[in-house]
Amino acid sequence: MTRHTRYRGRMLAGAITAATVTALVSGCSAAAPSNPVSEAFAAALESAAVPGGAIAIRRDGATTVYPAGVADASGTPVTDNTLFAYRSVTKSFVATVVLQLADDGILDLDAPAPTAGTGIETAATIDELATMTSGVPSYSTQAGLVDLLVEDWTRSWTDTTLYGLTDGVPEEFVPGTSYEYSNTNTVLLGQIIDTSSGLSWPEAVASRILEPLQLASVVYPGNVLPPEGTAAPFQVDADGTVEELPAVRASAFSAAGGLFGTAGDLAAWAEALGAGTLVSDASQERRLSEWRDTAPDPASPFYDEYGFGIGRIGDWIGHTGNGLGYQALAMYHPESQTAVAIVLNATGPDSDLPAHMLEQLEELILNG
Repeated sequence: MTRHTRYRGRMLAGAITAATVTALVSGCSAAAPSNPVSEAFAAALESAAVPGGAIAIRRDGATTVYPAGVADASGTPVTDNTLFAYRSVTKSFVATVVLQLADDGILDLDAPAPTAGTGIETAATIDELATMTSGVPSYSTQAGLVDLLVEDWTRSWTDTTLYGLTDGVPEEFVPGTSYEYSNTNTVLLGQIIDTSSGLSWPEAVASRILEPLQLASVVYPGNVLPPEGTAAPFQVDADGTVEELPAVRASAFSAAGGLFGTAGDLAAWAEALGAGTLVSDASQERRLSEWRDTAPDPASPFYDEYGFGIGRIGDWIGHTGNGLGYQALAMYHPESQTAVAIVLNATGPDSDLPAHMLEQLEELILNG
């Protein structure tokens, strides 16, 4: 989620060094069938000192998952069924539900965003929230968030608490005049889903996306700790030391980044997102025609352009996520109709590591 704030974690007993991670990743990967993609992915994990992850490739209705490394400090191998936090990839699910509600005539995307009861005052439209052009400040870049986390990493969160972190913070710009990535935007979209549909955003995502696509692993834990089978979160420091982080509750991310699931289900989502499977042709055209240059926000995730809850990296469209021990990517290549998902159980010096992995492995992915 947040790209430029460092969080303190607790050092693992004996400290996991980059060399230890390399041994663990190599040992786990050796049992997997030899494959250029799996070998390159495992090597990329080792290079970045990331304990574990998985890459999933989907084309022609079939998904292949290549897990690598370890899910926790005890050395449990990552498998096809290991859960990871999707972080900001969640935004693409939420934005899709918003488009569906517009398709149903329930929402007018060009109308002012209803923010009553949030404490957020803005003239931004629903569209401007989804395209990150609202000027609404992000709660996740406020110092108060770090203070609350350090005070109690396992605390429960409400959207009201998240909104309150921006109290007194002026809007970044007049709505519609620039671009700045803000997690508050998508939390507001989650509330708009609730008030307009009668379902909470997790319920709407489940009924409108997860059930139709049969994404059985995807879950929003809310104020409950992540489910059993979830990879532990880690932080890779600049010197290569790996620290385990406490399991922060998903409610700290809410609609901006609270979903968890497997790499395989994320690849299936990347395909549906990029192909517009669950929205009308008009809504998919809108999603892919409102690209904004991300240059005005130096702290933006690594995208060439950003649209309606979706980003573009070269010839790929989809979303990435990062924050508090997890990174993720869900991208679709329209020309080849190939989807790819990358999930990692560490954050570190490179907050756009999955995107850089995609660039590094692109030829293998497309020609595999």
